[in-house]
Amino acid sequence: MPMHLAADETPFRTVSPAVNASGAYQPVSFWQETIAVAPGNPLAGDTACDVAIIGGGFTGLSTAYELKRAAPDLDVVLLERSVIGHGASGRNGGFAMPLIGWDLTDAVRKLGGDGAKRAYQLMYDAVAHTKRMITENHIDCDLESTGYLLISTTTRRDGHIRHEVELGRRLGFDHQLLEKPELEEHIHSDSFRLGAYDPHPLIINPFKLARGLKGLVEKTGVRVYEQSPLLELSEGNPVRIRTSQAEVRARAVLLAVNGYGAGLGFLPQRIIPVHTYIVLTESLTAAQLDSIGWRKRRTSLETCRNFIHYFRLTADNRIAFGGEDAKLFWGGGYRDVDPPTFEKLESRFREFFPSLSQVKFTHRWGGVLGVTLDMFPTFGVDTNRGNIFHAAGYSGHGVSLSNYAGRILAPKILANLGKSTPDSGPLPFFFGRLPTRLPPEPLRYVGLQVYRRCLQALDSWVER
Repeated sequence: MPMHLAADETPFRTVSPAVNASGAYQPVSFWQETIAVAPGNPLAGDTACDVAIIGGGFTGLSTAYELKRAAPDLDVVLLERSVIGHGASGRNGGFAMPLIGWDLTDAVRKLGGDGAKRAYQLMYDAVAHTKRMITENHIDCDLESTGYLLISTTTRRDGHIRHEVELGRRLGFDHQLLEKPELEEHIHSDSFRLGAYDPHPLIINPFKLARGLKGLVEKTGVRVYEQSPLLELSEGNPVRIRTSQAEVRARAVLLAVNGYGAGLGFLPQRIIPVHTYIVLTESLTAAQLDSIGWRKRRTSLETCRNFIHYFRLTADNRIAFGGEDAKLFWGGGYRDVDPPTFEKLESRFREFFPSLSQVKFTHRWGGVLGVTLDMFPTFGVDTNRGNIFHAAGYSGHGVSLSNYAGRILAPKILANLGKSTPDSGPLPFFFGRLPTRLPPEPLRYVGLQVYRRCLQALDSWVER
């Protein structure tokens, strides 16, 4: 059956528009307040192009860049529903990590030792590529090479931490086990027992990176149109895309919408729009940072549990603290705020860091992820004509891989257009892979909520 997508605005009715009636940008996250943004103009007249990219996050931007780098004469149009970086790419925690699947143990169980090693090596390449892209193009996005610590908070998690380190070393990665004395060189908390340290991950201000990539692709000649939501897409040669004010005819299309795909009817029973939330403190003083031992190493942190906590320092020494839960809402609705989750996060923060009990929280926000049941992404081609591509299902670990997505996707798109490309090596295991299919509503929603509650119950049992 030919692909036909049509926008459903219902999920967006529970969030504020990115651009208000007077034309001003309305930030949701702290990151989106750190630079001034003037929303760009929508596509106002019909046009044709070689490649149309739907979605102005990291996936779409990285693919636009790689396409123009390989074929400067290519006509590339990028259509963003609201403002570049307003979605997940401007709201996430800003961790560029090699994590794929639940963790390394899970990857080995599902892919085998060799398969997991290849998958993680690809992800380490993605982290290195992200850093290289930022430094070579002089993108100001508060890049820090902090490394990453996975922390146990209970004796029942200690064995998993030790196993992750042992497995990482066996596969050739330089993971380090930090017992309590070594752990306290990175962070002080009575709640933290031991950690698995990976020196390679980075942190960034994700919105600054998204806006920097926008400027970069525009310099290469990519036509970027903000405030241009996709209303309808019809398979063909060319593919026809209708926006609010125009129609685009494209020889090839990339759907780079991740968690927002369900609102277009794209893989709605395979990619789940799940929400995560973050709270942010005021800027901490040097004395406050010293009280938790975090001023010297500035390592990024995550707790070892089903519903993780992830936390890091910002450039101005605030603590961004997220996780605790992962929510989905009936009908696939989107929610930028969730007061019960914010309350849980703030309570957990004070449990971990009682010396910071008087610290104020200045920002609270959330956003939607595209999650698959096994936590692995899906890249691929969705039609018999081979001209509608996608990348989605990053499952909360998308910063590095989405910035690397163009290296994977651009050669396939160029080949479809009949352009020769250098050998890009073997495709990753998730190219051409469709995630597990879930049942239709209401069974889908009920089943996922039961699964979520089971994961929460397991976390509570382990932490008793």
